[in-house]
Amino acid sequence: MKKQTKLLIAIVLLILAAYFAYNYMYQDHRDIKMEEAKISVSASELVVFFKDNKSEEILNNTVQVSGEVTEIDLKSITLDDSVLCSFDTEVQGVNLKDKITIKGRCIGYDDLFEIAKLDQSTIIK
Repeated sequence: MKKQTKLLIAIVLLILAAYFAYNYMYQDHRDIKMEEAKISVSASELVVFFKDNKSEEILNNTVQVSGEVTEIDLKSITLDDSVLCSFDTEVQGVNLKDKITIKGRCIGYDDLFEIAKLDQSTIIK
């Protein structure tokens, strides 16, 4: 009976470990649309955060960025030639030179092109 009890305990522990590992690996994704922005800045000010080595304040956080649309692609918008905002769906209703505000998750900075990057973006205004 001791072998059966130990085997039963081992199986239960293995199932619990698998359950917690699965839940840890497949957590719910963040909904950036519903999150409140940590900071609200202009497109040029966002780039200054990276140039002044203050990126830890905004990296992987929700930010709200305002600026003039300088480039439009199928699923992205560039503000003031300094912030690339990627969308999950096609961009519609936005024209070049429009002044808009976008909320998204700050994912980094491209040193070569000197451009900050947002993903999961949504147009606020």
